[in-house]
Amino acid sequence: MDKKYKRAISEEDSIAVRFRTYMGKVIHYVVRLECVIRGKRYGVMRFDNAHGRPHRHTLGTTGRTIDKVWYDKLSYSEGLTEAIEDIENNYEFYRERFIKWLSEK
Repeated sequence: MDKKYKRAISEEDSIAVRFRTYMGKVIHYVVRLECVIRGKRYGVMRFDNAHGRPHRHTLGTTGRTIDKVWYDKLSYSEGLTEAIEDIENNYEFYRERFIKWLSEK
């Protein structure tokens, strides 16, 4: 079963969540932090379980991955939960860092 939703976490920031379950277990997920900065929407951070392991992508100003952190000890369900919690707790830091990178371009 596929599920997806988007939830605002501030006036300009949101979490986009998409996941698939099979027999009650998470088998695939993608969680993104999306920020509107100077009128443009950017993907700032992405968590997923592609390549068979949970991991986090730090996205640069062009949308490309500039850093990847692997979470080998997490199940897919734990990875999904961790991704949502991480963004909820750290989105302000991720946003400000991204704005700094934009100003350095």
